[in-house]
Amino acid sequence: MIRNAHVIGMGRLGRHLADRLDALGVVTTRWNRSPQPSSHLLTNWTADDVDAVFLAVSDDALGNIADTVAPQLPNRTWLVHHAGSVPKSILGERECNAVLWPPMTFQSTAAPDWQTMPMAVDAADASFQSWARTLAPGAFEVTDLQRQHLHLGAVLLGNLTAAWIGTVEAHLRNMGLTPELLTPLVEASVSKALEGNALDTVTGPAARNDRDTLNAQQSLLADADPDVADLHQRLTQRILTHHGHDPLPPLQAAPRRD
Repeated sequence: MIRNAHVIGMGRLGRHLADRLDALGVVTTRWNRSPQPSSHLLTNWTADDVDAVFLAVSDDALGNIADTVAPQLPNRTWLVHHAGSVPKSILGERECNAVLWPPMTFQSTAAPDWQTMPMAVDAADASFQSWARTLAPGAFEVTDLQRQHLHLGAVLLGNLTAAWIGTVEAHLRNMGLTPELLTPLVEASVSKALEGNALDTVTGPAARNDRDTLNAQQSLLADADPDVADLHQRLTQRILTHHGHDPLPPLQAAPRRD
């Protein structure tokens, strides 16, 4: 279906995508806004007679580049972007528009495993959906709205998980403790949670409704870091409710120390 293509944007995703297309036998031309080895400057871009143009650029740049590229393309040429949270409509009113978004992080040097990579496909055309499974056998179909919620889930599970770990690390260091002491516990807990039904796997004081321990921990956090205490209570309420327990009473602000 796609025999020749342009990849615009030679960041991590663009470079790996171009290499993957090469491996599939697609004649691939690389383009970039700044000079890069083995790529052409985007200021010299022409549409040519290609089957697809892949826009592997930042979310902020996507609209302007799509506005430049789309009017020059034949109707049969696929125009594809790779942003998780950007609507497909940013590509303009064309029949051959699509989104291919892999919910993962690409590394600069390590080549991704395209055979196991999940790939969200937002395209109305069945032939394009089929081709996407050639690119990445783990491709699956989503609507525009589903893809945006999947991207939100990626932020919640990826970025915010890292932010929470960093928050706890800072708290432990403030108490003169080494966060790495809890690494085996965190690895085991996350591994178990990723098997599915994560809240079912939670153990500890909230799951068993140990109010004395929960209240003592809330007091410790309220004194040391009220913001973390608030987050702790909100997440603890989720665990309590899931396991059929009554929620904790509202968090009381720690008394001021004048």
